[in-house]
Amino acid sequence: MGLTRFKLAIIYIGLFLSSFVAIGTSVYLLTLHSLEQQLKVGIGVEAQRLLEEYEDDGLDGLADEIREDENVAHLYGLQGAQGQWLAGRLRHFAPEAGWQMLSDADTPLIYAQVIALPQGGWLVVGQDGAAIQATGRAIIQAFLSGMVLVLVLGVGGGVYLSRTFLQKIAAITLATEAIIAGDLKRRLPVARHHDELDKLALLLNLMLDKIGLLLDNVQQVSNDIAHDLRTPISRLQFGLADALAKPQTVSAYQDCIGRALEEVEQVLATFSALLRIAQIESGSRRSGFKPVNLSAVLKSVAEALEPVAEEQGKCLVADVASDLMVIGDQELLTQLAFNLVENALLHTPAQTRISLSLQAQGSNLEWVVADNGPGIPQAFRAKVMQRFYRLEQSRTTPGNGLGLSIAAAVVELHEGRLQLLDNQPGLRVVVSGLQVLPTLVS
Repeated sequence: MGLTRFKLAIIYIGLFLSSFVAIGTSVYLLTLHSLEQQLKVGIGVEAQRLLEEYEDDGLDGLADEIREDENVAHLYGLQGAQGQWLAGRLRHFAPEAGWQMLSDADTPLIYAQVIALPQGGWLVVGQDGAAIQATGRAIIQAFLSGMVLVLVLGVGGGVYLSRTFLQKIAAITLATEAIIAGDLKRRLPVARHHDELDKLALLLNLMLDKIGLLLDNVQQVSNDIAHDLRTPISRLQFGLADALAKPQTVSAYQDCIGRALEEVEQVLATFSALLRIAQIESGSRRSGFKPVNLSAVLKSVAEALEPVAEEQGKCLVADVASDLMVIGDQELLTQLAFNLVENALLHTPAQTRISLSLQAQGSNLEWVVADNGPGIPQAFRAKVMQRFYRLEQSRTTPGNGLGLSIAAAVVELHEGRLQLLDNQPGLRVVVSGLQVLPTLVS
């Protein structure tokens, strides 16, 4: 951890110093360039004035003008066509037109413009560059002095940031180790500032919450499986043991085998339902989604179950709008419709009125199965959608408590919402959130 903190601090200081040096270099070069350009403009103006003097008074007049102006800001040099020196203190220059850097005994740096005269000879106009050099040295000294402050701030900032960062990493590491060790209630620490690490920790905490719920669900399901399968398997064991304990007639043996097969079928039905839920929750069926005429599905389910309702002395009424299409799995949506209506038929007394409706609400569907039976108390509505949960604790009626669990899984797969509401009296099961195909929205 100490080595990592040192590396982070060094990286921070390196970036800080690199930025500071880059800024300093840019300021130094831009300042010197600007000063040089100003100086050259001034030299150019003075050279133009002397050329005009040369045009008016010739070489001798130009020499006299240079002698008179020798002590002002500019420095001069004048050479004749034969190479003889005529005026000015700038004698040592290359006979080439353009800008040159010169020097003499009194001035170490001179910016000079060398100009070829029309009738032969050379004119040199220059200016002392000491001010530019002084400015450059001042900038360098200022940045060297500031470098000390940058180092202090860089070291302090690097140590602080690396320490803060590594403290968060250490806290996350400790929490992760505790979770790996089995403390599944532990969560990663999140600070108030919500930086990038905190946002990552929040996401990981949400993931851990989801995993915790899944583990609790798995544990609950395991307990429920053991509880629900224990009774039929025990009956199967006792029945077979009783059949072996004493001689039986052929008819008695056949009855025993029949009862045993019924118990086995109940166990297999439970496992089939669990596998069905696992397949639905995996989301693998979503890849096969295609347009489904949900109106036709619900009408066919109502027609199939209407005779069953009549046999039980109940009334099943369907109010389904025509040609409402959704994207989904037709087999699963059919099973969902059967489960919801069968659940109402199974848990309501005679003379109950059961209604199945499907209507479009804008771009969404509202699918309702309602009855005027005993309903489900508010405290148990969330629980009945859990696997194996049954309001009838004696578990004497047929079923395994997985019907609403399958229904909830199918609705979630289709990105819908399943609600159990009060029908006053009775139960109102509402499936919402399913999207109607846009081309068929009325």
